[in-house]
Amino acid sequence: MRICVTAGSCMRLMPAQRTFGKGAALYIKTPEALAGFVQRASLASVLAVDTEFIREKTYYPRLCLVQLAARFDADEEYVLVDPLAIADISALNELFCDTRIVKVFHSCDQDVAILYHDLGCIPTPIFDTQRAAQLLGHVQQIGLGPMVRAYCGIRMDKGDTFTDWAQRPLRATQLRYAYDDVRYLPRIYQTMRTDLIELGRLSWLDEEFARLSDPETYAYDIHDAWRKVKHSANLKPRQLNALRELALWREKTAQERDYPRKWIVSDDILVEVARRLPASSDELYQVRGVREKLSRGWVEALLAAIRTAEQVPASEWPEPPRQIHGRRAEAAQIDLITTLVHQRAFENRIVSNILASPDEIVSLASGQRRGLKVLQGWRRAMVGAELEELLDGRICLSLEDGSLKVTRMDGGEL
Repeated sequence: MRICVTAGSCMRLMPAQRTFGKGAALYIKTPEALAGFVQRASLASVLAVDTEFIREKTYYPRLCLVQLAARFDADEEYVLVDPLAIADISALNELFCDTRIVKVFHSCDQDVAILYHDLGCIPTPIFDTQRAAQLLGHVQQIGLGPMVRAYCGIRMDKGDTFTDWAQRPLRATQLRYAYDDVRYLPRIYQTMRTDLIELGRLSWLDEEFARLSDPETYAYDIHDAWRKVKHSANLKPRQLNALRELALWREKTAQERDYPRKWIVSDDILVEVARRLPASSDELYQVRGVREKLSRGWVEALLAAIRTAEQVPASEWPEPPRQIHGRRAEAAQIDLITTLVHQRAFENRIVSNILASPDEIVSLASGQRRGLKVLQGWRRAMVGAELEELLDGRICLSLEDGSLKVTRMDGGEL
């Protein structure tokens, strides 16, 4: 393995830390080199993908590097594409939209969202090794390093995890770190796919992978920005209505200026303003931090947002989130449902959250059954049907010799 770094007509070879595969890692900095790779990779069966980005000083993540590993019948090729050197990397769309090539990611949500925003294209079909690992007995959010160690017996060097990917030139250690993020994924994908087929579980991922390739998954309605504001749980409906308008103004302003939300105004200030509902700048300045951190124009914008909120009829105010865990009957049901889900997940060597998410468990406890994934398909066969029987009082749970025992009320044991 070697990294070929091109700069104009110059090429510099750097030794890799370890041998793995037969290909070379090419650092691509020109449209011509990118076009050449796209042409070669169009013959690949698998394309591993990762990105490096920074977002500390912007609203939208800044894409700094795209790492790709193309797997052919008898060889692999690794490339690092530099979007800071190539103004337009949309040539990659040809590969990302080629349905004959499986795109392999590890924890793909942010990578796909960034590629979709920058290129207008969502890679498809997707195979996410972190999600696949959940059906193969690994921990819920297994990192790439532990997974490479488990499947390839190699300990990755993660020393550049918090590096500044916008700096140029990239150091040799950064380049090695970057291509390490994709170089092992094609082999892991093949092993995982074989294991899932043997267990009869490959199709279990179809729905989730289809969701990851759906543009709707990455759609964001800025009118819902208030839902992500921290420490707002105790606000009353009228105050939540004001928070909705305040958060909407902050979101629009952050997008227009490409600033992080917190650079506009912090969550704590937004919540306190919504709580007090000031009618004048003097009242607004009573909120700690407003006078020091907000310009006169933004103070007026906050007051305008509150006035807009006051025009919304009470029937359209948002409802506070239900405090289900505070209701004893539902809390007891949550505990029983969770216990049974964990037991069946343990028996089948899968992560319990992929069987039934915490939100679905809460929904079940509150009486909702329609549209829940745990009551459909393979999840229903594994635990969903039992959960309905449990909630309907047809089965009970008990402990016997320290182990969970599921018994039908007619005396039969499951």
